[in-house]
Amino acid sequence: MYKLRRKLFSQNFLHNRKLISKLVRSSSIGKNDLVLEIGPGKGIITEQLLQQSQHVLAVEIDSHWFKYLQDKFTHAQNLTLYQEDILNFRLPALPYKVFANIPFSIEGKIIRKLIDSPNPPEDCYLVMMKELAYRLAAPHKENQFSISHKPWFDFSIQHRFTRKDFTPYANVDAAMIRFKKRKEPLLPWNEKGRYELFIEECFKYGMPIYHTLKIKYGKNKLHRVLNSIGENKDTKPSYLNLEQWIGLYKELALEDKGG
Repeated sequence: MYKLRRKLFSQNFLHNRKLISKLVRSSSIGKNDLVLEIGPGKGIITEQLLQQSQHVLAVEIDSHWFKYLQDKFTHAQNLTLYQEDILNFRLPALPYKVFANIPFSIEGKIIRKLIDSPNPPEDCYLVMMKELAYRLAAPHKENQFSISHKPWFDFSIQHRFTRKDFTPYANVDAAMIRFKKRKEPLLPWNEKGRYELFIEECFKYGMPIYHTLKIKYGKNKLHRVLNSIGENKDTKPSYLNLEQWIGLYKELALEDKGG
């Protein structure tokens, strides 16, 4: 049973202290920041975070590594360790940042927990599978996730790793994604839930937006609004950029709300 649990909790750890130091130093984390680290394992990233931030909250589910960290950081005054599943962990109520090499097996769930929290991080750096990182950041073509969150967050790829950067060697390519709160959101925060439902509705059937929304908003109105953002009745959701989505939402959902 113990070996099974170790396998379930396993992750690929970064081992190059020089690289880790460079990544932490190039982040926005400073001496006044509260930082959440997920799955610290051997504590190599933790070492750097303790030097650069005011306080670190480290959440480790594996009892073996939790005990290891307790022994390693016995004298660390600015570290609080938790032996807990991050998916059940209560996120800070105060402003905080995140820097972590997360388990690839639950990276999607972790992203959702952080970004959809009532108090999401001010800035977040996560090591994850490269394929997912690029899908979430969507640097070339938008998707439902990116469009749903970009009015409030900026996304970027901060670093691309080699498989040898990890112990044991990673069997997939990895990258560090960053998402941070916009200083000036493109929509009010109190519109976030309504906007996300609107985007979900538009992507729901994989059909052109016109065909999905024509019954709800009317053919004539949809023709007018789509023309105003430079699109037509054959345009599919994934072909609109963020500015067009904001315009579409304001013209349809917000106007409908006001009426």
